[in-house]
Amino acid sequence: MEDLRRPEVQHWLIRIWTDPVSLDPARKAARVTRDITERLAAVSKALEKANYLPEEVAMFLMRCLFTMFAQSVGLLPSASFQKILERCEADPSKFQPMVGQLWEAMNAGGFAYGIEGNVKQFNGEFFKSRAAIPLDQEEIGELRRAAACDWGEVDPSIFGTLLEQALEEAERRRLGAHYTPRAYVERLVVSAIVEPLRLDWGQVLSTAERQKAEGRLADAVTTIVAFHKKLCETRVLDPACGTGNFLYVSLELLKRLEGEVLEALADLGGQEALSGLAGHTVDPHQFLGLEANPRRRPLRNWCCGSATCNGTFERGVVCHQSQF
Repeated sequence: MEDLRRPEVQHWLIRIWTDPVSLDPARKAARVTRDITERLAAVSKALEKANYLPEEVAMFLMRCLFTMFAQSVGLLPSASFQKILERCEADPSKFQPMVGQLWEAMNAGGFAYGIEGNVKQFNGEFFKSRAAIPLDQEEIGELRRAAACDWGEVDPSIFGTLLEQALEEAERRRLGAHYTPRAYVERLVVSAIVEPLRLDWGQVLSTAERQKAEGRLADAVTTIVAFHKKLCETRVLDPACGTGNFLYVSLELLKRLEGEVLEALADLGGQEALSGLAGHTVDPHQFLGLEANPRRRPLRNWCCGSATCNGTFERGVVCHQSQF
C-alpha cells in the first residue's frame, strides 16, 4: 500500500488502464533506438556536408556507438564517455585528441586521460583505425544526448540502421541496402528456423517424458542430449547478410530454445546431466553470412575455413563466418 503513494507507481497503474501498449518493452526499445539513430544521422549528414567520405563517417560513428555500449555494460566506467562529451561540448577543440586517445587506450589497453583511469583492451582490431573526426559543438551535443539514453533498451540492430543511413542514396538503391525492423526479422527467422526446430523439440520432449514415465531415465537424458547436439550443429546462412541483423536475431532465438532444452535436462538429471555438455553450446560459429560490400559486413568476420571455400565464391563475393 505504501508503494501506491509513489508517483511513479501511480503513473504506471494509470498507463495499465489507459495506455497499456505504451508498456510494451519492444515499443520502448524501438523508440529509444529510433531516437539515437536520428541523432547519429544528424551528425552523419553534417559530416557529409563537410565532404568526409561516407565510409569514414560510418566507421567513426560505429566507434562512437560501440563506446556508448561499452560504458552502459560496465566495460568502461559508468557515464565516462558521456562526461568526455560534456567537456568537449564546452570546448570542441578537445574532442579529437580526447576521444582519439581514449580509443587508442581501448585498442591496446592502458591509461585513458579523458576518463582518468585504465581501460581494458578491446580486441578484434575495431579500434586499430581510431581517428576521431573533429566535430562542432552542435554535433558533439547530439552524441552527448545519444550517450545519455537508456542503452539497456537499445536494440543491437541499430548498427544496421546506422550503416544504412551512412550509405549514399544511389549506392543504397544499387545494393538493395535497407534496414529491416526487428519485428520483420523475427517473422522470417521464426518461420524459417525456429518453428521447425521447436516442432522437433516438442516431439523429443514427449519421447523423453514417456521414457521417464517408463523408468528409463538414462534413455530420456540421452534423447534430450542428442537434440541439444543437433541444435549446436545447426548452421544458419544469410546469403546477403549486410551488417548481420538476421544472424544476430537467429542466434538470440536459438539461445532461448537452448535454454529450454537445458532446463528440461536439468529436471531429469540435475547438474550431473548438464556437466557432460561443458563447452558444447549454441554459439556464433554456427551463423554464416555472405556479403559483397565490405563496408556492410558484420564488425568482425572470418572466412568459414571449409576445404572448398578458400575465402571466396564466384564473382569475388567473400565467404564470411560472422563473429559478434
